[in-house]
Amino acid sequence: MRRAGRWLLRTLGAVTFLVLLNSGLLWAAGYALLSARIFDPFAVVAGNHYRRALPEEIGVTSLVAHGSDFNLLLFLVPIRQEACGGFAFRLSDETAAEIEAQGVTRLQSARVGRGYKQEREEHYYSYEPWRQTPVPASWMGDGTWAGNLACFGANARQLNTEAVFKAAREPGAYFTTGGENEVLVIPRLRLVVGTFSR
Repeated sequence: MRRAGRWLLRTLGAVTFLVLLNSGLLWAAGYALLSARIFDPFAVVAGNHYRRALPEEIGVTSLVAHGSDFNLLLFLVPIRQEACGGFAFRLSDETAAEIEAQGVTRLQSARVGRGYKQEREEHYYSYEPWRQTPVPASWMGDGTWAGNLACFGANARQLNTEAVFKAAREPGAYFTTGGENEVLVIPRLRLVVGTFSR
């Protein structure tokens, strides 16, 4: 009987060790993949969502960066805090050239997100008339836009935020607001940068 008990304990110990080892290896591999940004499982879904938020008149090609301070632990907290974040798309060459040539006139009809026209959420993705930069002083420093841009987190390394801040302070780019969103189009950098707080 003692022999059977020892065998059972050894077997359970070995199985427990193997389960913990495999769990640890899977966790480490997943963390390494997400940290290295070799693979972003949410990039396609996020890209589609953010693309829908932009007006059809703004031609974009690829998602450069996206990020948010939202995480899954917030589901466990009964009191919700506002999440903030943003996205950056590569502006198509054709759209960038048209905006550089026509200025703010080219953007005047770009007032509703392409994926939200005639939908219940249209008011949330409707934008004010476009204006040329510089952006209001309240956007910079401790302002909402600068804070939301900081919420990109680790993804900000894929975006030259210094160049974005510089473009926002100088003429030559265009911006609008809508709901809790801000959109900045920078033709010179071929970028569209959007931020949000919810």
